[in-house]
Amino acid sequence: MIESLSRYNALMSYRYLAYTTALKNLLAQLKNFGLLFALVLGPAVLGIALLLFLGLGKIVDSHEHARFSAQLALLYLALQAVMLWAVAPAITNSENRAFQAHIFKPAWLILIDCKLLLLSNVWLMASLLIAVDLRLQQWLQVPHFILFMLLQWLCGLMVIYRPYSLFYGFLACSILVLLPFSLDSLHYHSGFLIGFMGSLFFPNMNLSHKRVVSSLTSFWISYFLEHSWSVIWRSALFTASLLAAVQLVEIRSDFNHAIQVMVLANCVLLGSSLQFDCFAVLQKYRVFFQTNGQYRRFYLSHFIPSLLFYGAATLAAMLLLNVLQWPLVALAAVWCFLQQLLAQKKPAHYALVWCVITIGIALIA
Repeated sequence: MIESLSRYNALMSYRYLAYTTALKNLLAQLKNFGLLFALVLGPAVLGIALLLFLGLGKIVDSHEHARFSAQLALLYLALQAVMLWAVAPAITNSENRAFQAHIFKPAWLILIDCKLLLLSNVWLMASLLIAVDLRLQQWLQVPHFILFMLLQWLCGLMVIYRPYSLFYGFLACSILVLLPFSLDSLHYHSGFLIGFMGSLFFPNMNLSHKRVVSSLTSFWISYFLEHSWSVIWRSALFTASLLAAVQLVEIRSDFNHAIQVMVLANCVLLGSSLQFDCFAVLQKYRVFFQTNGQYRRFYLSHFIPSLLFYGAATLAAMLLLNVLQWPLVALAAVWCFLQQLLAQKKPAHYALVWCVITIGIALIA
């Protein structure tokens, strides 16, 4: 018994060390955005934390707007899944997982996974802080919040063990919140739970054996299917910021111009920053395409993914906000291309130029 406990403690110590090391390596990969985070997100950390708790408050108190609360809860689950997806390899120590499975009990690995998952899930921790503050009478009035915290834990487990099932779960839940009629919060969250539990019985999506690279288009599609994280986190961050902008427009319509500028600035930022990834691919396959005499076409094509992301984001913003002006959109397209060139030629100046242009357009508009 004592020997087993000592072996478990040794494994836990190793896994925690591997977890912290992996997180440090993940943060090191964001060095190109260090100045950007310092200039843009640094002063807003407190505000982001307050918005997190404000959103949870809307989920708890959902008697008058049950449908909006359910949509917000689904957005929270999506953002949580994206964040945990980024750290999932650190949680499970995927590089050495097979080796550990041969010498340690599977139950030990799962228990340590759960501990590190709880440590990583700041969204669930925020919910637990609110839950501790609720009295019994308040709990009886908001039983759906128990289901919401259960969903947070279930989604976390699905991220590290059945990530592909999340797609089916979010698809089913999105259909539920988009129905033309409204339900109460308990029914919405019960439906979410059924949707995610049911998604566990769907087969995994595996398209890797069907992909054939025969052109530059199929090359880029194959690359982003294999490295989908760079698109997923940008899409999640853009969705969150766009929904926040929609709410701001409804509350403060007199701030329309400022909101338009910030939305387009986000589109430019998230789209043009994809150029860092595309340029790395260009460097990696430069010799191969030079040998085949297709380097010029390949060079021109590596600008397209960033512009496509910018175009899709801008189109979504125009459809939801319905206040964006075409001249401003055209100006932002030129701005996006300029940021792409900076990401490739002068990456150290990328964040500073983005901030200066954002402030300048905001003052002019």
